[in-house]
Amino acid sequence: MPSGEQDLLTQYLQGTVQASDINKVDRLKVALCGDEKTGKSNLIARTARKPLLVCDFDDRRESIAGQENVTVKTYVDADAGLPKAWGELESDLGSIEHLKKEGKLSIKSISLDSMTYLRQIASNQMMRDTNNLRKSKIGIQNYFIAQGWDSINYVQIMLYQLIRRLFALDIDVYCVFHTRNEKDKVRSTKENTVYTDKLTVEPQNLSILLPIFNEKWRTYIDSDGLYKLQTKGDYFFSASTALNISNIEEQDINKILTKHNNGNKKA
Repeated sequence: MPSGEQDLLTQYLQGTVQASDINKVDRLKVALCGDEKTGKSNLIARTARKPLLVCDFDDRRESIAGQENVTVKTYVDADAGLPKAWGELESDLGSIEHLKKEGKLSIKSISLDSMTYLRQIASNQMMRDTNNLRKSKIGIQNYFIAQGWDSINYVQIMLYQLIRRLFALDIDVYCVFHTRNEKDKVRSTKENTVYTDKLTVEPQNLSILLPIFNEKWRTYIDSDGLYKLQTKGDYFFSASTALNISNIEEQDINKILTKHNNGNKKA
């Protein structure tokens, strides 16, 4: 499109930006996936751009003890029947959005760790507000289970909108996902669940969120006991990246950004 026509177009379309002006590392949107104890939380706390805020939903803040310039807040529901964590998270996000609006937001990165247990917190709130649940009393404790496809859809929308609000802050956003083997939808039956060799996130219905991330990385430990990061897809896991980096990298975000910047005239 000739520059004159392009200038005319931008007069009528508000909020446009030239692709040539976009920098791939101004803000990172990362889905960090991996098995338990493969370095996910430590990778972010140790090497993400600081200051970093970690929203801890696994109640495992000790896993990043001693890391500098990292603030941690734990959100858990002690009683699923009386959920408080989701409401507190939304309130805190509102405060963060206010700081952003006032030009006073100091954090450069935020981490949701992990999405597996954030999903449970969202589900607890959804069950209370919609009554889409089944309740059973076992011993002296009440247990709650979400009911029906509407419950899954509600939680997916809650998480999607939360992440979109974080993206709007224009800071680095990390969402940590545990992984599991993918369910074989063709071979599985009601009586017997069959799994493939491929990896997906836990629970599998959270995979609907993955396309909104530019970076989809997987942590793992190689045969030599070294902590590695997969950034491009293979048969087993569909990792992806928008950065100019190798398919396997050291678990160090600073080094990854340096490598990308050194290999690009336009980062």
